[in-house]
Amino acid sequence: MIEILSLLLRIAGAGLILLAVLHVPIGRHLKWSQDVKRLTPVNASIFHVHTFFICLVLVMMGLPSLVDPKIFLEKSRAGNWLAWSIASFWAIRLYFQWFVYQADLWRGKRLETVVHWWFTFVWLGLAALFATCGMWQAGWLVSP
Repeated sequence: MIEILSLLLRIAGAGLILLAVLHVPIGRHLKWSQDVKRLTPVNASIFHVHTFFICLVLVMMGLPSLVDPKIFLEKSRAGNWLAWSIASFWAIRLYFQWFVYQADLWRGKRLETVVHWWFTFVWLGLAALFATCGMWQAGWLVSP
């Protein structure tokens, strides 16, 4: 089980770092620079700062998963807190995917619907992976 979780954590880590990097082309596709020009200077600054910190958090979650996945698998109080915290983060993000974003932003639009469902599965997978690490940390799972 440890080997499978390590592999999945490495894949997730690479994906999280990739998602951080993809914010540049995503921003271009969504024309963020044009939208930001219409904001007040304070709101434009907040947008840029929040986008930077979203990317930083993605990298900070991704690096340990990619480089040293045993952080989530060697039983410790810190590992337990970390695994459950990240699992909660992605579970809450999944909730927002369905109950905060307005459905008319994606329903009936082919690309947006594909992206919506793709990220639904990504957030679900990340929440499940880190929850599994938390269950491992808590001793609720045993290796066969």
